[in-house]
Amino acid sequence: MKFASWNINSIKMREATLSNWIINNDIDAIAIQEIKCENENFPFESFEKIGFNCEVLGQKSYNGVAILSKYPINVRETKLPNLNEESPQSRYLEVEINDFIFSSIYLPNGNPLNSDKYDYKIKWLNSFISHAKNLLKLEIPIILCGDYNVIPEDMDCWDPQVWKSDALGIDQVRDLFRSFKNDGYYDAFRSKNVNDVKWTFWDYQNGSWSKDHGIRIDHFILSPNAVDKLIDCDIDKEPRGKNKPSDHVPIWCELETIE
Repeated sequence: MKFASWNINSIKMREATLSNWIINNDIDAIAIQEIKCENENFPFESFEKIGFNCEVLGQKSYNGVAILSKYPINVRETKLPNLNEESPQSRYLEVEINDFIFSSIYLPNGNPLNSDKYDYKIKWLNSFISHAKNLLKLEIPIILCGDYNVIPEDMDCWDPQVWKSDALGIDQVRDLFRSFKNDGYYDAFRSKNVNDVKWTFWDYQNGSWSKDHGIRIDHFILSPNAVDKLIDCDIDKEPRGKNKPSDHVPIWCELETIE
């Protein structure tokens, strides 16, 4: 099966772009982030026409995640079960597709540092790590993918000095992200591209795209049962150079089908 993840930065603006990319790349299931619409405004019919089931967790104007799949979708979670919030933000959707657990994740940005936004990011990330650790007890293939807003290593950004005091690249956030590996998870892209330098995000400002000032913040994190089935994982930068693009590009991951 071929899975993908893409922070689309407004489904209203990029519905056709997303649909065409899914078809052209023969995607079986895709997690999308920052749909920026409520459920009733999501273009269900557009994706159903091309053979996809849709599960959507929307939010007005901000955030919002969804999962589209050629196969039936069984929803497991619409929020982190161990994160206590009166009004949860639409950032986490976890489903079962065939015999895989598959997620769409939009982790908080966290900037500026020393603010409530940064504190929320750390709280959210700790809760997510705890939940991910509990999922391992199921001993089935788990795919935790999406926009993590985390630059794992210096090689994952165009200039480490620019990001060392940013909520995406600060040591505390990187250390928490590494705890996935301590628990037994794998970064799918790094598993197949050990020394490759590729980005998933270029800011709209300061000529970042033309200067290739990018960062890798969109990730596929796989459980041991999933990484055993990993065929390939890569990033498609082509959509970023097209008209009215998202500031993120899709990352895809192919795994052997469970027999």
